[in-house]
Amino acid sequence: MTGIRELARHLDISIGTVSRALNDKADVNPETRERVREAAARLGYSPNQSGRSLRRGKTDLVGVIVPTGQDQTLINPVFLSVLDGLRRRLSEQRLDLAIFLHGHGEELFGSLRRVTERGLVDGLIISETQHVDPRIDYLIERRQPFAAFGRSLSGGDHAWVDPDFAKAVESSIEILYGLGHRRIALMLPVGETNYLHLIFDAYLNAMQKRGLLLESGFVQRRAAAESGGYAAGEALLAIRERPTAILVSDAIQSLGLYRRLNDTGLQPGRDVSLIGILPEERAQILSPALATFQTDWTAIGVRLGEALISAMARPSLAPAERAKASSALGAVPAIQTIMPVALRAGESIGNAAPP
Repeated sequence: MTGIRELARHLDISIGTVSRALNDKADVNPETRERVREAAARLGYSPNQSGRSLRRGKTDLVGVIVPTGQDQTLINPVFLSVLDGLRRRLSEQRLDLAIFLHGHGEELFGSLRRVTERGLVDGLIISETQHVDPRIDYLIERRQPFAAFGRSLSGGDHAWVDPDFAKAVESSIEILYGLGHRRIALMLPVGETNYLHLIFDAYLNAMQKRGLLLESGFVQRRAAAESGGYAAGEALLAIRERPTAILVSDAIQSLGLYRRLNDTGLQPGRDVSLIGILPEERAQILSPALATFQTDWTAIGVRLGEALISAMARPSLAPAERAKASSALGAVPAIQTIMPVALRAGESIGNAAPP
């Protein structure tokens, strides 16, 4: 790679002139500007990003905090699609994307605090948003531009993007109710991730709306793993009047549920109806195919990028000052988006009618 000094020496002009030409300054004549650009492209000129960042007070870098661990399933084809959409949108603003891993068992603010306080990025994306998420309050207090992949009860007017979990649950109950099901169960992973609360609340609302009683044991909270699905299935089948339909909010749990049903001689779609609230490519190997709700995850990534760009364009003010100054400064409002979902057909719904 050629630096600015080598480029200036090659052209036999000053470093200042080269810098102004590359930055489209008006005091450089068009011929010199074109000559500098051609030489830069030919010689493989690469600007010193550290120096540029120091001078401009910007890194042109966006960070994504990703949790890791043995039971962590966030890095999957779905999340990779989100990252691809995010990268595409950020690249339009000449922003690069960096992944920062948050280790299993690491203190909640560990990686987040290091990235933020060292000024490594201009903006942040946080994922696995919790029902009450102190990371959001921390970032607002630090005046760090960010967007959340998921809603939360924490924080004030911050940017977030989330799929429409409530619509997926309501549509599932409507379909099952229409097939004649009245005993409908729900399987949930253990945890405080906010989407689990959204799914549970939507399930209660949909059941109450149709006058359906919530039977004891019909909500099973288990580990987000195949073993958790097996254990949940075992508990549901042990109920005297077992459920005739089950909503699965973690598709990996469905692997264990299928195994437990097969062990009992029950077939999904014939003896019990199943619907998955979230997609998971590994669950599509099941037979019969699991019906799941889908959304355009790449579009979610694009929207997440737009939300962060919006947050980065807002004035860097303390929360108490922001409301007072926003109209005068023409602040860009925070983007808050619920993305649509659609049911992907699968034989696990079938025409299973309650016995």
